[in-house]
Amino acid sequence: MPKLTKTIIDSTDPPEQGQIFVRDDLFAGFALRVTSGGFKSFVWEGKIKGQTKRVTLGQYGVLTLDQARARAFETKARILKGEDPAREKKEKHGEITFKDLSEKYLEQHAKIFKKTWEKDKSRIDNHLENWKGRRLSTFSRDEITKLHQRIGADNGKYEANRIIDLIRKIFNCALDWGMMPEGLMNPAVRIKKFPEEKRDRFLTPDEVKKFMGALELEPDEYWRAYFALSLLTGARRSELLSARWEDIDFSTAILRIPMTKAGRPHQVPIPKAALKILEELPSLKKSEWLFPGPGKTGHLTEPKSAWRRIIKKAELQKVRIHDLRRTLGSWLAAEGASLILIGKTLNHSNVSTSAIYARLNQDPVRKALEANSLKMLGIKPKKKAKKKRSQKVDR
Repeated sequence: MPKLTKTIIDSTDPPEQGQIFVRDDLFAGFALRVTSGGFKSFVWEGKIKGQTKRVTLGQYGVLTLDQARARAFETKARILKGEDPAREKKEKHGEITFKDLSEKYLEQHAKIFKKTWEKDKSRIDNHLENWKGRRLSTFSRDEITKLHQRIGADNGKYEANRIIDLIRKIFNCALDWGMMPEGLMNPAVRIKKFPEEKRDRFLTPDEVKKFMGALELEPDEYWRAYFALSLLTGARRSELLSARWEDIDFSTAILRIPMTKAGRPHQVPIPKAALKILEELPSLKKSEWLFPGPGKTGHLTEPKSAWRRIIKKAELQKVRIHDLRRTLGSWLAAEGASLILIGKTLNHSNVSTSAIYARLNQDPVRKALEANSLKMLGIKPKKKAKKKRSQKVDR
């Protein structure tokens, strides 16, 4: 590697995960560290009592290259005198706990960038509660691998993989924020996840009929309405459950979603059958939420119990809530709707077609949803009356 220069530093792209080091061949031990989050800092590595130690010198931008190199010389001189800068820094500032890190992650990352941040909080509380009092330097890859295997056995491979993704992201944030102890890497990297089957489940016409029949028997009117609207509109779970009445424009039959999973606002056309369901909800005149609930959020948040109840009555196998959204897409495709139209309806974030989505108006989307909702509900569309041809009279 050549001499470390500002040009090399500025042109070094972050890795997809973890961190990389760009080393200076003129000064052994001096290097630039770049994390997957784009955080760049200067480090010096050297031997302390036979063990390799890494000392963070400072963040690039706060320190110039010349200042960092001078600090590296100073650090090396101190180590040759028998001092331990890394230990002194740790004793001065104290090593943070996983509780400190996870709380900062939720406040400064998840709540800002993730619509479903509450899922992260729930997973931390349910699976990582006993970690909260521990220092970051106490975690190992072997321990996290065993946790992954245990959750896979107890809660399923999908949940176990999501936990690993979450832990890896939390520790990556610690690296980006300069909170990881000196010389330590992310302990959740290179953990082999369980293979996941690609979901392609959707309801057949006969299953939709059974599902709608089970919905009619559901005693809770809010869950009954929620699942029907999920099927008829294709709205995502969190987007629909957190919807307010102010998000509904009855004059245009549109549900406005301020920020979606795809990271952009979205408008969902509401077919007449779904609009009728909304108009009959008692919350229309009693609450700001479509689906009010007793929890801290003020609205319903977890539909799993109601879902299991309904699926059992419908006698359906291996069906998930998200399969309702997939069902709408597959039915629209069967009706001849284009992939672009389906993408517009479901607000898919396909980059190559996003420019086309932006030019579409709501009329063809609404037409497709209207026709589809009638078919799902078993309602035959009214035939348009044929215009009588006027007879030509010779004069």
